[in-house]
Amino acid sequence: MFFFYLVAMKLDKLWIAAILNIIFLASSFILAKEVVDKGQAYDSLMHEHVKILGFKDRLLNQDEWVLLISGKVITSVKDTVWLEKKKTSELKLRAAQENYEQALEMSKFIWYAAAGLLLLTIFIYAGGKKLFHAIGASFTSMSLVFLYIGVFAPLLQIHAYDEDLKVPIVIKFDEMAAWADKKINDSANWLEDLSSDYLGYDFDIPEYNALSFLIDGYQYDHSVVFEGRTYYYFQSKSIDSIIRLLYKDNNRLIANIILAFSVIIPLFKLLFTILLLYWEKARKNKTITIILTLIGKWSMADVFVTGVFVAYFSFHSMHMGQIETESSVLLGFYFFLSYAIISILASIMLWIAAGKEMQLKLYEAV
Repeated sequence: MFFFYLVAMKLDKLWIAAILNIIFLASSFILAKEVVDKGQAYDSLMHEHVKILGFKDRLLNQDEWVLLISGKVITSVKDTVWLEKKKTSELKLRAAQENYEQALEMSKFIWYAAAGLLLLTIFIYAGGKKLFHAIGASFTSMSLVFLYIGVFAPLLQIHAYDEDLKVPIVIKFDEMAAWADKKINDSANWLEDLSSDYLGYDFDIPEYNALSFLIDGYQYDHSVVFEGRTYYYFQSKSIDSIIRLLYKDNNRLIANIILAFSVIIPLFKLLFTILLLYWEKARKNKTITIILTLIGKWSMADVFVTGVFVAYFSFHSMHMGQIETESSVLLGFYFFLSYAIISILASIMLWIAAGKEMQLKLYEAV
């Protein structure tokens, strides 16, 4: 390590930084691929979990209705349809959580590698003329890895559900029972009048509300409860899946805009940053400088992150009657946010390392 330090101090070259960044990119992209695969597996399993407990497959399931209604009459009857769904959905949910936890664990190694790359770069180039170039190169390599995960890993999850959904089935006998009681009492009065007028006997038949007493409040409650969760809505998307869905639905204009501003332009920005950091002739080329500046102007990373925050906080803990709604950001969001911040730091390092001549070109380009 000390040898590397002496070489860097003496030659002021970026080849050591280049080697370190190549090693970092090779190892990190292997881990990043695993993180993306685990994140997509989580997304797929969560959709399967929700589909099993979806309201269409519960509220419109004839077999479950029969068992629930029968269970109200015969307590020994169990909702075997729900028990099977519960078992299957819990297996899917557990598998999804395991995949997500594994993705988080592998993400930590990427962060450790990124921190190690930055510290090693600072240690080797400390005091040298290429310190800011080398740090900028490290930030750019990190941004590439973070952008890849941020685009392909799920970033936002939104769902609406009911817990122990109760479907009221109340048969009310108010009017019918009152009408029947009235007819019975009217008949009793007619008998009293008949005995008094024709038989000369006075009968006093007391008034009764027998049906009201038997029916107990003029209603019969036969409500059923769908145990566990019943989902009405669920979405878990990545930038990649959103773009694919838009293309599938023939919303090509919106898909192209998202693809360009959230993927292609950030990628070109990072590639031009690498070019300016490693190639001295490029730093003297005003055209390349202007292109990089213009690309930076049209980058929508900050706008995209803000939009996700707005979507998250507008839906989180929002109540629609008895329906519970929740939203949560997933690892893809954190990586995309990290890309947005670290790519800015890479641009700052490039600005500092550029020297007065290039800073003037950048200023003129702006």
